[in-house]
Amino acid sequence: MAGIKKGAELRQKIIDTAWELFYENGYENTTVNDIIRKVGTSKGGFYYYFKAKEDLLNSLYSVFDREYEKFYENMDQNQDSLMKLKQLSQYVSYFIEGNVSAELLAALYQSQLAKKSQDNFLNPDRYYINLVKKIISEGQKKGEIRTDISVEELAHDVLVLERGIIMDWCVQNGSFSLGYYGSRSFDLYIEFMRVG
Repeated sequence: MAGIKKGAELRQKIIDTAWELFYENGYENTTVNDIIRKVGTSKGGFYYYFKAKEDLLNSLYSVFDREYEKFYENMDQNQDSLMKLKQLSQYVSYFIEGNVSAELLAALYQSQLAKKSQDNFLNPDRYYINLVKKIISEGQKKGEIRTDISVEELAHDVLVLERGIIMDWCVQNGSFSLGYYGSRSFDLYIEFMRVG
């Protein structure tokens, strides 16, 4: 049991260190050897968990989801569901803008687009995807969010809107405030979701 825990700790340390180096030096300028050296593990230790540096890109979703979970747990649960969605979307935009470079996020999107399978990107078991669905479902039950469109469709629209804005931010190399623009755009979609 101790070996399993140590293994999980090493894997997480590799992920955290890699993201720190990717942010500091850029994804392209960070090597597997840089990660191994900073973690203080062996090549075998690294390659036991990851086949290549590219595999670490997919771990970003778990890093993001951990942050979104912490944010949601501290959110006022008594507020309107649309306000919850707005605050969550704002947090997503500002968190990404403040913690992930446009170059790194572009590498992540490029990696996902190059693969035929988008297991991590659109995985229906991802915490964030299920959180968006949960808030929309609660809003429909409370009469705050329109019910003529399914939870699945509304959640899909929210996620597509967010990804589109993030993709544009990457294409423009982070030249505008993702947080501000994302929040402004999301406000328009909230009006579409609101009960007439």
